[in-house]
Amino acid sequence: MSLSIFLLVILSSCFQAWWNFHLKKVEVDKAAFLAMGWLFCGLVFTPITLLFLDTPFEWRWLMFVFATGFAQGIYLVILSWAYTIADVSVVFPIARGASVGYTSLVLAMIGGHTLSTVGVAGILSVVAGAFCLGSVEFRNKENRTGIGLALILALIVACYSVIDAFGGQEIPILFYVFSMNITAPLFALPFLYFGKKKELRQAWTHYKWQGFAVALAGSFGYVIVVWAFRQAPPPYVLALREIAIVFATGLAVYYLKEKIYMRKVIGIGLILLGIVLIKVA
Repeated sequence: MSLSIFLLVILSSCFQAWWNFHLKKVEVDKAAFLAMGWLFCGLVFTPITLLFLDTPFEWRWLMFVFATGFAQGIYLVILSWAYTIADVSVVFPIARGASVGYTSLVLAMIGGHTLSTVGVAGILSVVAGAFCLGSVEFRNKENRTGIGLALILALIVACYSVIDAFGGQEIPILFYVFSMNITAPLFALPFLYFGKKKELRQAWTHYKWQGFAVALAGSFGYVIVVWAFRQAPPPYVLALREIAIVFATGLAVYYLKEKIYMRKVIGIGLILLGIVLIKVA
């Protein structure tokens, strides 16, 4: 992986770490917050991206947009459920870490990409580090229950990552990313509305600009990721992006005064080792 791609993916991880850290602090339902923020951001920017297409619009693009939106909508619904059961610090790293392993396996099975031995070792190190970080808060029953939902979330992340690895190859990236900001909440809203009508109204009334900022940060980060899919094997890009877990952990320790456990230190070390291996792969 070239240095420029490596650094840009690290930059996208900074965006991801910031919005996940911010999500920990919001005082409204997290799924409602994300749904309203994504939808607001998508409605504002998708029409603008249509003005700057570098190729004529094709209706078949919507096949990828709706497929990834459907997967991300389900992700949002299950994420909402998971956060009512287990802590963010358990669900997020395990879901993200396992998704890297799932995605690598799927792409290898369908012949999408060939990975080197060093690269595979790097991916496995990142996955192990993420699980190590997520296992810190397993002392209570609720967090142990949350691992099942985290693994389901990982499968869904792997699904839309594979879709995006192919969709991002031919669809203008800005249009692709911002349009999925519309489709994902639209698929999730019917499920969220029946159980979180009050929370959705509160998120829109009082937190829509915060949600917009979070969605914008996440979108810019994902624009870089989808672009990187064109330049390097997606499993490497996705594994490298998980350094965001390290950044988010550092922010939580510094600003939220979360405790530092030995397993956190080991997990961070494994992720950083994996990042180095992927860089030289």
